[in-house]
Amino acid sequence: MEVSAHNVANVNKDEVKNSRTEFVEADAGGVIPVVQKDDSAGPAVLKDTAQEPAQVELSNVDLGEETVSQIVAQRGFEANLRTLQTADNMLGSILDIKQ
Repeated sequence: MEVSAHNVANVNKDEVKNSRTEFVEADAGGVIPVVQKDDSAGPAVLKDTAQEPAQVELSNVDLGEETVSQIVAQRGFEANLRTLQTADNMLGSILDIKQ
């Protein structure tokens, strides 16, 4: 989610490249987050400079894609929270039965 927030924060900065996080399986178990940059070119526009117009590459960040990515991450956090709440309720029920 941090990478997506970085992409959104820099969407209007020239020449900023989109980043993605992929989770790779670790040899000892678990996962490792790997951040990769998308080096594809953003749209080119003419901007006025002090002397003459110059062609500038804009950011290649897609705001719609980043919004969807953040919603998916939020739903993942909510699902994990619900799992922890269910485990807590089950443990409470077990302790109530034992008494």
